[in-house]
Amino acid sequence: MVGVGKAFRWLRPLAAIGIAALVGCGSSADEGSTKDDPSTERGNEPGDGTSSTIPGLDTKELRERPWEVVSNKGETYLANVFYADASQNEQVMPWMIDGRAVIDRLVYPTLGNPNLYVKDEANDELTMVLRIEPNAFDHLAPKAGPSAAGEPSELSLTQDEQNRFAFFLVNHSARAQATESPNAQKAAGGVYEIVPKKIQINAEPADMPSALGARKTIRFVFDQAAMKGVPAGLYDARFEVKKAGAVYANVFEYQYNSVRVFDHASEEYTALNVTDTQVSVGDEYKSLTADKLDDFVDAVNANTEPAVKTAAFITFNGDLHNGGSPGTLRERTVASTYNGEAKRILGALKRLNLPIFLTAGNHDGYASLGRAPSAVVTVDAKLGDSLQKVVEEQNNHAWPDFTWDKYAAFLAKTDNTRDGLHRDVYTGAFKRGVGDTYEASFAEVPRDDRNMVLYDGFHQWQKTYGPLYASWSFGKNRFVSMNTYELRQHRRTGWGMYTVNYGGAVGQTQMEWLDRELGRSRLTNEDVTLLMHHDPRGGHKGKDLGYYFPMLRYASVQQSTINYLFNEVFTPLICKQDDITLSVNDRESCLHDGLQEWMGPDEEFEKTPNGFYLSGIELLSRVAKNPQVRTLLIGHAHLNSLEVMQQGDELVPNRVKLDDKSPARLESLETANPVRRFAWQGELAHGGAKAAFDDTVAEAPIARSSLNDYRIKLDAQLSRATANMPRTLEAPASGGARDLAIIRMTSAADLTSQKYGADKMFGWSVLHVTKQAAGAARINRVTFMIHTGPDAFAKIKTVDVDRTKSLAARGAENPVDQLFDW
Repeated sequence: MVGVGKAFRWLRPLAAIGIAALVGCGSSADEGSTKDDPSTERGNEPGDGTSSTIPGLDTKELRERPWEVVSNKGETYLANVFYADASQNEQVMPWMIDGRAVIDRLVYPTLGNPNLYVKDEANDELTMVLRIEPNAFDHLAPKAGPSAAGEPSELSLTQDEQNRFAFFLVNHSARAQATESPNAQKAAGGVYEIVPKKIQINAEPADMPSALGARKTIRFVFDQAAMKGVPAGLYDARFEVKKAGAVYANVFEYQYNSVRVFDHASEEYTALNVTDTQVSVGDEYKSLTADKLDDFVDAVNANTEPAVKTAAFITFNGDLHNGGSPGTLRERTVASTYNGEAKRILGALKRLNLPIFLTAGNHDGYASLGRAPSAVVTVDAKLGDSLQKVVEEQNNHAWPDFTWDKYAAFLAKTDNTRDGLHRDVYTGAFKRGVGDTYEASFAEVPRDDRNMVLYDGFHQWQKTYGPLYASWSFGKNRFVSMNTYELRQHRRTGWGMYTVNYGGAVGQTQMEWLDRELGRSRLTNEDVTLLMHHDPRGGHKGKDLGYYFPMLRYASVQQSTINYLFNEVFTPLICKQDDITLSVNDRESCLHDGLQEWMGPDEEFEKTPNGFYLSGIELLSRVAKNPQVRTLLIGHAHLNSLEVMQQGDELVPNRVKLDDKSPARLESLETANPVRRFAWQGELAHGGAKAAFDDTVAEAPIARSSLNDYRIKLDAQLSRATANMPRTLEAPASGGARDLAIIRMTSAADLTSQKYGADKMFGWSVLHVTKQAAGAARINRVTFMIHTGPDAFAKIKTVDVDRTKSLAARGAENPVDQLFDW
């Protein structure tokens, strides 16, 4: 594959690792048939050595950034190697589970970002990435070789049997005695030691922030020879540092279900999809959510259907967590909600017999400064409890040098801005920018100038499952998992599951990363499936497309809402309960899943020369102009649906698509969540004054004119943003038809209103990746499974995804619409 090889010589460090593998992840037979053919459809030799002959594709721009780890297939294992550093996940409450930082040094592969290794693909590699402090391996006399232009350099270590890095793959049968053991391991039944062929250490350019230099980024690369003795199967990954034959200074770590080994990867295969588990540990809610996740795990493990039993992996479309339950309002329970949910989720997912790739949703990323509603504070005080008591009882605070006095000072500092300090920070300690240097992309925000959050769900995610966005390849397909709840931290604040902004957004740094992912997929000629939680077209359930909900400031959960939730004002009877929860019958009153599909711009930070940065429009434009994007997998709305679009069909709306019923419908959506309705009142009546945040203020109607004014303003923004933008699906440059399937999946929890006959339609699905005619293999069939009882699911039907014609989400010709009642 001469052309592709030369094109990818620009992709550091891919050329150093083995660029031939960039032709894709197919079978060895496929690789052999095109290996030396410069005319292969996968790419041609660039004319000037700086860019490929694919129009508009400059391979120099596709190179790995200094803070990334990109595989020799062009997959982004890590878009930010620092994602799990303690310094990037600072909060008041601990994110440890049972005293363990689930992700600390071993940052790839992980349970939610696993590695798929194929033994008969000669160029495939397993890479393990550590973020590790130098004194943990100083006794191995590390010495870094020369580095060209900031590329990773070879790391030499003085190692022997007694003193070394040791790596193991452990199957489930040996997990108890090997994976989790604090003792040094050796190869035995079910435990396979693997030895890296190459060790590399990431360069640290002069502009790298000092806060990120306390640990080093080291890659351990395992090739075909290293993996030869490992049978096909699913494994935990474990590393340990040995000194004198023992684990040195307790430096070891493991990740459950993080590596799957295949003997062979066919272009045609199945994958499972589960989404919106919304796991809660609230007394009433856990039977609707957490218990249903256990049902899924047990049912998949026991299923004997070939399409399920031989599935390659599981995809997930967001809302793994719930971030509380409708009745979880007490300070003690809210403060520990994400940590408690993560413990329950980890306990379930580690039992799976298939690897799972996790995509984040809005419920996974709620944050709180710790400002409880005044009624809750009053009740807790009567019960002898308080946030101070809850916080001071914790061990392992995730905020360095924490004291209550410092926290109290921060709360006083933000008394008039209950949603927090408005900083251009999504997560971590840096303002992120677009660029290929640290100076351009990592601007540190001093700790004293950031929000001292009580908790952030994304911190718990990064310390438990893996990064918030990544990609992987399998067969001839590339899967790109996006974080579509990429709102700035202060825009995600609330109390428990109560917040005001829960629609989609993608920041410019992630969007630039997506551009490179799409460029790499063009060079490798891979079909792309984008996995995301929200629909970037906006609106709600396929109506009012282009309507993007405005970002509001969280004010509080006001007294009137609390009265509504509990039907009375915190009586002593209710307050005697350890965990105040709503009854199951009341739960629908404050659910807000799917009501907001996508958010408008953050006008405080996203001003552009032409107006504002509209992330939904920007994302859709990428889909429109990249014909290799063939499938969108979406969650959020708790329903199964299917749409198919063809070349020339409009994908990018240039205005809000309203009908005569839209104004009333949008007003209802804007105010259905009582917390958001209160925020609207604060925005309109108080303009940010402290009175807007007084949760004892009575609710008042929202002027319809204010919503009309917003829609008019949004229309103008859409018109400017789409003036010179491709708005219809573009055809492949090589010819042929263009299609796009948009597949939504229902919730795996008992939280949906969709019906299959008389039954609530919650469950999971099987995705069939098959070939049709001359096209490459892609998702062409879907099998729907419905929950029928504890650990039990029934197959409803397998539906063909006809990619030859346009198909609206609703109508007599749509086979999915005919199955389910919206």
